Amino acid sequence: MKKSLNTLLLLLLATFNINAQGILDRIDPTNSGALYRNSALNKNNLDKIQGSQYFVEEFKLATVSGVEQNLMVRYNAYTDQVEVENENKEVFSLTKKNPYQTIFISSTQKKIQLLNYKIDNNEINGYLVELLNENKIALYRRDKVNLQKGKEPKNSYESFVPTRMIKANEEYYLSIKGEIPVKISKNRKQIQELFPEKKEELNLFFKKNDYSLKDEKSLIEIAKFLSTL
Repeated sequence: MKKSLNTLLLLLLATFNINAQGILDRIDPTNSGALYRNSALNKNNLDKIQGSQYFVEEFKLATVSGVEQNLMVRYNAYTDQVEVENENKEVFSLTKKNPYQTIFISSTQKKIQLLNYKIDNNEINGYLVELLNENKIALYRRDKVNLQKGKEPKNSYESFVPTRMIKANEEYYLSIKGEIPVKISKNRKQIQELFPEKKEELNLFFKKNDYSLKDEKSLIEIAKFLSTL
């Protein structure tokens, strides 16, 4: 009886592992590298660090472009990686390449896009949250977490400061006619310079509306107006 039970358990475990691997095979049947194993993701090596790498810790059901079935994903705002969890609770990283560049999270209706974007004169390839995409105007937000190193006390008057994860201030990016998104500054003049032929219309728009370039809802309304120009 015991031998039969052990055999049954082994068969169930083998079936479970085959199904889990089957999902990975369907994601990447030609071994093109849609997912890759990242040993650091499966180690609990951040116990001594306060805070979180994630804006949302839980894995959420999502569709990924280029993948037929839904996946359980979460975004790591520290490493700028989309993590995928299988039935074995193993965590993989989604490869940063086509055709896996669009991730749509069903429960929050959030769309994450893998894009090239500009900060000053530097071009970066990474994930941005799409806030608006209308009539050749697209607005994105960058979710980011920074690691703030701790500090050991130098004397008895100083206190120990632990290493922690800190959410960075929001950054917003604007794309015009499919061009590389550029970081939006806190100055309205930048937006006016992006639309030099619509300077008067923009001046009138900003005079009529008390919108702040520091507020996400205001930025969405500004982007909606830009899409009508």
